Amino acid sequence: NAVKKTNYHKTKIACYMGFITQAIAANFAPLLFLKFNSDYHISLGNIARYPLSSFSHSFWLICSVPIRDHIGYRVCIVASEIFAALGLLGLAFLPDFLPDPFIGIICSVIVYAIGSGLIEVL
Repeated sequence: NAVKKTNYHKTKIACYMGFITQAIAANFAPLLFLKFNSDYHISLGNIARYPLSSFSHSFWLICSVPIRDHIGYRVCIVASEIFAALGLLGLAFLPDFLPDPFIGIICSVIVYAIGSGLIEVL
């Protein structure tokens, strides 16, 4: 009986990219808290809502395992990277385009939290 040797090189690269994306999503916005305060005049009380929003949306996705089983792993992994990228791009542009920068930042945080939560589940 010959055992087929499987190469998991692409899978390992995808996992490493997921770790990097999750680290950026969790740590990028907190690095900019003082910048948000000074440039957009967002109060520190409102800025404290960003991590709450991020972690609560990530936690919600951890609880949504049946969706992953129905859709499939590959689709969810690709979607997680797309959500994370869109959220980070939104963080760069939405605060300047919307009338209230707080809404733009919180929407971006929610979008990349969805991507980060999916990465964590998978």
